[in-house]
Amino acid sequence: MTNIETIKKFATKVLASESIEIGVPLVLEEITFIPIIKHEIPRDERDYLSLSEALEEGACKITDKGTEVAHILFENISEFPILIEEGEIFKGQGTQDRMCVGTIKVEPMKTVEIPVKCVHAPHHLSSGAAFGYGGKAGRGMLKELRSLKFSHAVNKAPASTIDQSRVWDQVHYENVMADVADNTKYTENVEKRRERAEKIGKKLKFPTNTVGVVVVNPEGDVKGLEIHRTPHNFKVRKDGILESIEANISWEPEGKGSFKNAQEKVKELFKKISELKKGKEALSQVEISGLAINLDGVSGEAYTTTFYSGVCPSCNSQKPRQKACPNCGFLEEDMDEIAYMSMY
Repeated sequence: MTNIETIKKFATKVLASESIEIGVPLVLEEITFIPIIKHEIPRDERDYLSLSEALEEGACKITDKGTEVAHILFENISEFPILIEEGEIFKGQGTQDRMCVGTIKVEPMKTVEIPVKCVHAPHHLSSGAAFGYGGKAGRGMLKELRSLKFSHAVNKAPASTIDQSRVWDQVHYENVMADVADNTKYTENVEKRRERAEKIGKKLKFPTNTVGVVVVNPEGDVKGLEIHRTPHNFKVRKDGILESIEANISWEPEGKGSFKNAQEKVKELFKKISELKKGKEALSQVEISGLAINLDGVSGEAYTTTFYSGVCPSCNSQKPRQKACPNCGFLEEDMDEIAYMSMY
């Protein structure tokens, strides 16, 4: 269960520059990127795999149940936990493409049902069909998804029961706006955005130990906040972050220049996060572990969890990523930390 106090504590540390700080702004075509820099790096920097890493390394098996659209089977066959972010797309191999509706961590050697929505209509289901990585949904889709998730959390309804027709409507709208040839296939839209995002990403050089970024447009609007636990995880997801905001930002210079007080905007956002109220602004969700967050003008999802080292802090031997060391019996301290947070 995601801990709201851990989220608030993280935001408070950012405001106080206590082990985590707001970095110097980077400006690209009038868009300001504010890095969030972490000074205390975990003993094991790579303590979970992203979905793209897991698929690239053959660390998981994802299969279509074939009997329903709203769930797929995900098997973690690695020693690392695998973190799947809200809005990440499972690209069907002979079956419907699906989008994960919320952030989920799959523990090593576990098989779980992942709640999803179809982003490829119409297309038949195929029992046992596999999935590849399809990228990340855009901000328009995420905004719709978050609105639906928050209303479902209020009513304690499962995330998988989110209205599929609303998702399809958003797929069609975004594809038309992006001038995609096949309006039923959302991954074509994502691939177009990914090409542009990769070019943009090459121009942005984030400082060492960057774990997150806040994106501010020339008008002073926060267009995205993404936080990950370690610099490694941020580096892996950097292009995916740009990919998801790419369609919602005007990259062409308009003569306005970058927003002058972007760092103050970032502080205002973290101040709101540091004062989150459970129930009113942050709600637990059914089927997914992250908190649905809905602040004044800002929405998102945050996920906290406890990670254990692959090397025993006491006897320095290799061990499973679990609390107890099987070699010397040492018990690692339980410390809840932010694994992932996305807001705008």
